[in-house]
Amino acid sequence: MSARAGFLRREREHGRSREGYGRSRRRYVRPYSRRRRNGESGERSAGGSGALNMFARLGFVARGIVYIVIGAIAVMLALGFARHEPDRAGALEAIAGKPFGYLLLWILVIGFFALALWRFVQAAEKRLNPTTGHRVRAVLSGVAYAIAFYSTLVFVVHGSKPASSDSAARDYTARMLSLDGGRVLVGFAGIVLVVIAIVMAVRGFSAEFTRQLRMGWMSRGTQDAVVRLGQAGYVARALIVAGIGIAALTAAITYNAAKAKGVDGVLRSFAQTAFGPWLLILVALGLIAFGIFSFLEAKWHRTLGGVPV
Repeated sequence: MSARAGFLRREREHGRSREGYGRSRRRYVRPYSRRRRNGESGERSAGGSGALNMFARLGFVARGIVYIVIGAIAVMLALGFARHEPDRAGALEAIAGKPFGYLLLWILVIGFFALALWRFVQAAEKRLNPTTGHRVRAVLSGVAYAIAFYSTLVFVVHGSKPASSDSAARDYTARMLSLDGGRVLVGFAGIVLVVIAIVMAVRGFSAEFTRQLRMGWMSRGTQDAVVRLGQAGYVARALIVAGIGIAALTAAITYNAAKAKGVDGVLRSFAQTAFGPWLLILVALGLIAFGIFSFLEAKWHRTLGGVPV
């Protein structure tokens, strides 16, 4: 009896060790070979279902296209032969002049609409964003994507080029400064932008963005690539947002709307620093990295109930 009891105890311990081993490896097991519920073999998929899920993933692709084009324009600006402004308006013009550009522009229209819709759903569904801060951020992001959708649609349908980010920033700042207490509002907006830039930089350095991705579904090499691309992209975007915020603060202090800058103005200012065009090239490569990261996010973004989180 004692020998049998010892044998059973060793079997239980062996089973627990195998179970723990399975749990420790589960992060890197690629579940592409899992069976679907209907019994058919599954293909490689990022999971999730529903029209909103597919819509949002198309939106990530559209976002990636814009960032890559802006980054490429910024590189050409650093090298001295850019023909377009390094912002969204310049990106739309550059895309329109290329083969299949009209098709790409419609993809951007649908993609920006999808991102706006997704963000508004995120704000409305508490299970997707449990905290008030996250829901407010989702609303603001949705508004930004809605503006991008509308301006891109107008450009595609009517050929009306959106205002450059520099001129738009100066116009908005001038309107704000003309109001009672407008100087305080512009200064406050500048501080908020600088804080957002710091949060973005921290999010990039800490790779916090991986919480929204199915990292366990990737190979080790893909995981490393996603982290590096995301870090470079978030830091580059943080530098641009910080530059816009500092310009807004300068406009408020000097009471001069001409001091305000948009994306193109900030990128141009990087080329005028002591580092010369090299800082601009590094930031531009970061924007391209974020564009590639957006393509990977389209594939690997996590979902909850068929909705990207």
